[in-house]
Amino acid sequence: MNYKRIVPILLIILFLLRSAVLPADILTYDKAIQNMKGIKFYDKENFQDSEKKFSDNAIRYPDDSRLHFNQGNAQYKNGNLEDAEHSYNLTMKNQYFSETSKAFQNLGNVKFQQKDYKNAIKNYRDALIEDPQNMDARYNYELAARMLQRKQQEKQQQNKNDKNEDQEKKEQQKDQQQQQQDQEKKEEQKQDKQEQQQKMKKDQKKEDAEKMLKALLQKEKEEMKKEKQKMNVDKAKRGKYW
Repeated sequence: MNYKRIVPILLIILFLLRSAVLPADILTYDKAIQNMKGIKFYDKENFQDSEKKFSDNAIRYPDDSRLHFNQGNAQYKNGNLEDAEHSYNLTMKNQYFSETSKAFQNLGNVKFQQKDYKNAIKNYRDALIEDPQNMDARYNYELAARMLQRKQQEKQQQNKNDKNEDQEKKEQQKDQQQQQQDQEKKEEQKQDKQEQQQKMKKDQKKEDAEKMLKALLQKEKEEMKKEKQKMNVDKAKRGKYW
């Protein structure tokens, strides 16, 4: 018997059983090696290399839901939330996957990070349906429910603030329009007053001109009368001879 080959395999199996990341129950030697390397990187919080190992393994063995689960965990730690969501969904396509509750819980965590609290609650609820004893999912469910309530309250307050702001803007616009109308009215009144003053000046000039003309005519009339009287006096003095 080749003990040199058996011992590393046993060590691999023991390592997989103690890891926080899900191992596979039945793994080929190559699959186990790659999975172990991914777990090792994961435990050291080297999530970038961990994701690469899990992703390569999941591509080579696409039917193994547990590999997709590990891949999703590493993607989540790297902040690749959409990729993690895709990996978790692939995980749950296998109806025999034994950690469906955790997969739903992690999907809820993805939605929670995206501040999609409504769908986070849905996934946490599904996790509890799969496993009512999943205390982490229960805690996260309650937390997401509080966050959703707070978000809705903030939205209502924001809508109220927006409404008040719109009302204030409308009132300001109304005041500005009123001020503009008052200013235009003042300008019109000023212009009317100027026109009236100009008309009065014009009428006064006309009246003065007429008075002057009338005075001139009167003077001329009087001078003509005097001239006529003078002519009559001269005639009287000379007498009239036939």
